[in-house]
Amino acid sequence: MEEKTVMDALVQMKRTGNLLNELLDLTRQLGESIDRNDQVSTQMLIAMREEPLGKLQAADKALREQMEALDDREEAGQLAAILNGGGAGDDAGRTVEMLCDQVALNRRRLKQVTDLDRVLNQRIARGKSAYQ
Repeated sequence: MEEKTVMDALVQMKRTGNLLNELLDLTRQLGESIDRNDQVSTQMLIAMREEPLGKLQAADKALREQMEALDDREEAGQLAAILNGGGAGDDAGRTVEMLCDQVALNRRRLKQVTDLDRVLNQRIARGKSAYQ
């Protein structure tokens, strides 16, 4: 796989990681505001979460467009496998390993966000939770 392809994907995945960290922080703050029964802060934090979510969608779209733009279908398949959590392979370079590590980190962070979001959503919505 070309170094530029991997580096472009790594940049997007690092951006995604930063956005997931921001989203996790806002979600934790949301939980604290719910614990305090602070409805103003809760509404504000729910609204604030929209920005990183929109940017996450844009980063995902950019990665998909990058894969679609690749002329080499084999290279596109390798990149897709890595982005879906596949390993780097034995002959992978350092940049590919960094990309694999970032993908794994992002998956863990996304799980933290969704787990916390599920708990908060069920606390707020009770029987009308989006997760039921």
